[in-house]
Amino acid sequence: MRMSRRDAIRAGLCFAGTLSAQGYFNSAFAVNQVDAPLVPSLKKDAEIAWQFFTMKTPGAPIGLVPAAVWPEGSSLGRYNILTMWDAGSLILAYISARSIGLIEEKEFDQRMRTVMAFLKNSTFRWSQLSLPNYRTQIVGGSAAEGGYDTTDTGRLLLALHILDKATNSAYGAKEQVARWNIAATVNKGQPYDIKSSSRYEARCFNYIHYIARSYALWGIEVDTGFDRELKEGDESARQAFIDHVAAVGPIATEPHANEAIELGHSPRSRILADALYAAQQERYAETGRLTSVSEAPIDKQPWFTYQGYNLDAYAGPQWPVDSVVTERKWATKEFAETYRMTSSKATYLWLAERGDAYSQKLRNFISAKAPSNGFGFHPGIYEASGRAPRIMDVNTNATVLESIAFVLGDRKPLVEMRL
Repeated sequence: MRMSRRDAIRAGLCFAGTLSAQGYFNSAFAVNQVDAPLVPSLKKDAEIAWQFFTMKTPGAPIGLVPAAVWPEGSSLGRYNILTMWDAGSLILAYISARSIGLIEEKEFDQRMRTVMAFLKNSTFRWSQLSLPNYRTQIVGGSAAEGGYDTTDTGRLLLALHILDKATNSAYGAKEQVARWNIAATVNKGQPYDIKSSSRYEARCFNYIHYIARSYALWGIEVDTGFDRELKEGDESARQAFIDHVAAVGPIATEPHANEAIELGHSPRSRILADALYAAQQERYAETGRLTSVSEAPIDKQPWFTYQGYNLDAYAGPQWPVDSVVTERKWATKEFAETYRMTSSKATYLWLAERGDAYSQKLRNFISAKAPSNGFGFHPGIYEASGRAPRIMDVNTNATVLESIAFVLGDRKPLVEMRL
């Protein structure tokens, strides 16, 4: 469940020429010899992650799941709302589950048709524009909050592009994107959000490079604020880019490792992934604490955190844990130390993107400690207490699935997958 800084969880938180969506699927992906020993255990991990998507929510069609669930007495509390980032994660989760062999063709088709119907109905109208709505109820399909979010939409656009490629356009992704006026939210390269009936410049922070690449898949140009070409061996340009990103704010595993497994690395995402991964390994060597950072829900107020790494040592804490709510009471060292975690989704992203000894150490830790009792993976393990947050979310489990699909698919980006 990806959320902007102003949003917290309030409830506690065919082949060519045919129109059929049948007949595309072939899960016999090659696995390289290095990854072969991982296959049985990764398939078990995928089965755990898939548990999240098998939950039935009263009133919601099969294929739509809550953004998050948590224990509430003898049952579950549910956050029955999805953002467009969540919807993109659903699409990638179902593509990944089908490629791994967790679901058959018929179930994949049912779930994808449900998601596409949800997107068609989840429309926000502002002036003359039709746009993907900010936050939408999965039961009934009404808007939980009307608006438009650039970052969330970027994730969705990337997922729809992968879906279109994987299924030979079987699900009308191009037609759905054409129903929206997304290009009109960008003016001279500057993207805009629309919240509370007002339009203002989107602050995508260091997601902007991933978002710009996602929009470009659909012919929409977004300015990242850094125009210099990054050529291999040009250390001056690389350092200029690092300095630019450092001035924007912290970086985290998402979305730079996502970009690697979804589209293949760009020069920008590779530089940032390299810098972060090296810093995480260094912190582990110095402290003995397994380090794998990402944004994550937590099980106490304010319900959501942004956890990352400051490239600029003077910009603030080297490993910040920022609250989704910008209030002074959360901006404390005590808060950071209590809720700092080893992220489950970041761990599986690194296993996919790196596949080295440290990433396997991370994965062994998370696979042993983070599974819930029948509802997928918890978002991570708190460093201080060694326990998992008592919450499970769609983005954690979708990311685990897409990371495993990448590994089992011979480490080819998802955009090359053909179901």
